[in-house]
Amino acid sequence: MGRAAGALIGALFFVWIAGTRALDPGEIGWLMRYDWPIHFFGWHFFRHEPWHWPPGIITSYYAPLGTSIGFTDSIPLAAFALKPLSAWLPGTFQYIGPWLLICFTLQGLFAAWLVSRWSSRADVQAAAAALFVMTPALLIRIGHPALCSHWLLLWALVVASRDGSARTRLAEWAAIGIVAGLLHPYLAVMVLALLGAVAVGARDVPIAVRARALTAALVMTLAGWWMSGLFSVSGAESLSTEGLGHYSMNLLAPITQTGWSQFLPDLPRATAGQDFEGFQYLGLGVLLLLATSALVAVGARLPDARTRSAQWCGFGALVFLAALAMAAFALSPRITFANHLVIDLSGPWAGRFAVFRATGRFFWPLSYLLLASAIATLCTRLPPRLALTILLAVVTIQALDLHGAHESRRQGARDSGFYEWATPMPSAAWHRILPQYKHVVMYPPPQCGAHPVGYEAPAYLAGLHGLTINAGGVARPDEAARLRYCHDLGDQMKAGRLADDEIYIVAPGEVPAIRSAAQPPTVCGAIDRVSVCATAASSQRWRELAPLQ
Repeated sequence: MGRAAGALIGALFFVWIAGTRALDPGEIGWLMRYDWPIHFFGWHFFRHEPWHWPPGIITSYYAPLGTSIGFTDSIPLAAFALKPLSAWLPGTFQYIGPWLLICFTLQGLFAAWLVSRWSSRADVQAAAAALFVMTPALLIRIGHPALCSHWLLLWALVVASRDGSARTRLAEWAAIGIVAGLLHPYLAVMVLALLGAVAVGARDVPIAVRARALTAALVMTLAGWWMSGLFSVSGAESLSTEGLGHYSMNLLAPITQTGWSQFLPDLPRATAGQDFEGFQYLGLGVLLLLATSALVAVGARLPDARTRSAQWCGFGALVFLAALAMAAFALSPRITFANHLVIDLSGPWAGRFAVFRATGRFFWPLSYLLLASAIATLCTRLPPRLALTILLAVVTIQALDLHGAHESRRQGARDSGFYEWATPMPSAAWHRILPQYKHVVMYPPPQCGAHPVGYEAPAYLAGLHGLTINAGGVARPDEAARLRYCHDLGDQMKAGRLADDEIYIVAPGEVPAIRSAAQPPTVCGAIDRVSVCATAASSQRWRELAPLQ
């Protein structure tokens, strides 16, 4: 009952915040902002392509360079599951909204499962699950759906909290590995670190068993990365990006509310990146819970029958050390306190860590471990009714503290304007023109310079009609190939080398040069005030729809 209640709390909380409109697979207007377009368009093109090797490769989006379902953060696990059904799905179909609902539901389920380690009472498990579900660092990640899979960390903590050989079930470790590998590299690394600590610390389990379990988790994680296409880009200049130290966690992050608290004052930050990637506010309720559990731990002695592991709430010291190490990494080489730089350890040695530039995220394991440990302390050292009373009080305080932040998000999700998309290409003519071609060329595309129009509308139409497009957003492009393509595309357009099977969306200032240099003869004009060029021969098939000159 406790797990079901936890799952229900997670689902109801998400629906209360986001409503139900985002769950409609045909509703994509809300996805045309923030980073959501990247995640949607990865799937939008991937679903119509034949399978490649590795299976996550995408060739029709960001063409001719291509990318992968992993580098668009399109939740490869969901994309792989739905691709075989693509022919039966509507042409416009999104799973990001439903995935967010799944994440909050699983957050509640795994939280209740974890707490069942210390309390068999369903009401205690449900109250504790509410705290995990209301974690501000989870709700703020809605803008990055793959990273909302915080339940993976709770799953790893469920494994870590067990006794004996139950901690190292081979099938479960392999399952965690493949699921983590098919969701997001950041979360996968955190999960592997926690599992590694469990494997090393579980000395009551034969070393061969521990080694097999950890190997299974590692191999399956790597398999998930390979399937997602994360090994399709190589080179430090491609995998490492700017931002190491900027997207870090501040030493005061757990109490820095950044507009989320109704009661606590805001505190200054050292970088703008700490407002989001470094956001780790725990909430007033959880902060009070941590203080209360510390007092309880000091004041209440453990019965003599408790094992040494109970001093660590069943997790083991190495699990705490692994979480602390990740929290230290979250600070980045530039350690900050409020708006002050405490110490700067930056240097050439730190460049290798730039692949995980958003270091602030690595505090998540410790935050959940501290919350779980605080709840475990109450459940194991206080009478059940008193523990439940404290938890309910904490849930109430947490909800009151975060009410303003929750309410603003609720109102935003219920604003009809949130779901509207003012596409710059609304004309029905596009739906008759584009099927005459194989490829959409934006000149320049966003990865090469100031683009003529946002790539979202051309990408949506291209994917809908089975065309390839040379534009898009990806997490890790091949930098050398990108620079080479931008140079070659510029030379091609300046020379007027247009193809009959391509339609060109160009910056208005480029039209005169294209017309004068074009070979073969080219016509240009505007559709929906978007400058378009095509070869004269290919435009004959649709010239009555939009007369170009």
